[in-house]
Amino acid sequence: MPSPRGRRPRTLTPEERKSLTHGDFWIPDAERDVYQRALEALNAAGVPYVIAGAYAIYEHTGIYRKTKDLDLFFEPKTVVAAARALGGAGFRTRLEDAHWLAKATMGDSFVDLIYGMGNGVATIDEGWLRHSRPGILAAIPVRIAPPEELIWHRLFISERHRHDMSDIVHLILCLGDTLDWERLVDRVGEHWPLLLSQILMFGYVYPGYRTNIPAWVPEKLLALARETVGKDDVDLDVTRGPMISRFSFTIDVREWGFSDPRSELVRAAQNSPQIRAIADADVWDERGEDHSQARDEAVAL
Repeated sequence: MPSPRGRRPRTLTPEERKSLTHGDFWIPDAERDVYQRALEALNAAGVPYVIAGAYAIYEHTGIYRKTKDLDLFFEPKTVVAAARALGGAGFRTRLEDAHWLAKATMGDSFVDLIYGMGNGVATIDEGWLRHSRPGILAAIPVRIAPPEELIWHRLFISERHRHDMSDIVHLILCLGDTLDWERLVDRVGEHWPLLLSQILMFGYVYPGYRTNIPAWVPEKLLALARETVGKDDVDLDVTRGPMISRFSFTIDVREWGFSDPRSELVRAAQNSPQIRAIADADVWDERGEDHSQARDEAVAL
């Protein structure tokens, strides 16, 4: 991995110098065999996907983090084909949460089939594939999720047991001004305060690398922030807390009477034609409780 912005080179360990192309070292044999079977099945079936999660972070930053699963991102329209291909390869498929997540298991190992955001903000679209890059995982050709979309996705992960701030600032540090900031800002849209908070955090964590971020980005976001100073939104009873952490803001919704935009977004996603098609497909060996509840709610509407 090149040093951030080509200056202050770090001394990398031999393990850090390994790229995803030599990723066999990083995956235990049992898991490697399962991942290889999954990737081979998807490639043979011609199902497009990108690698995300810890392996994508490793490819972009050189940071290795042991993970218990493999995150594969799909457009919703290809999820059923992916599940069918994996089922044919001996995996057991489970529709975990109908609007964004399914799983394919083999023994103690599993692959996550992710096709949306858990908070209902968006589904995985063709931009994830169009801006991806080639790589090799478990000796299988794959596509690696683009860093801009990885940052966007991680802005909404702020649970007490998992917080992705370090992934975001490491991506900014390692990739510097090579990021497509215009695309990232467009992706974030109305959720710009989340991006601004991470940009400020980056400046705190790496004060010698603030110029990794083009000046127009914080200037634009700070201008938006200044417009909100001293102003409340009309609806005082809304909390966006559940958009980033369901656990931490449960009390706001259940006891303090705040309305939750997350639940409305998830309900809308569950009732969209593309998600209903996934839920109604005959490829699932099991269905999670969240799916059953969502179907009951959809029928009641």
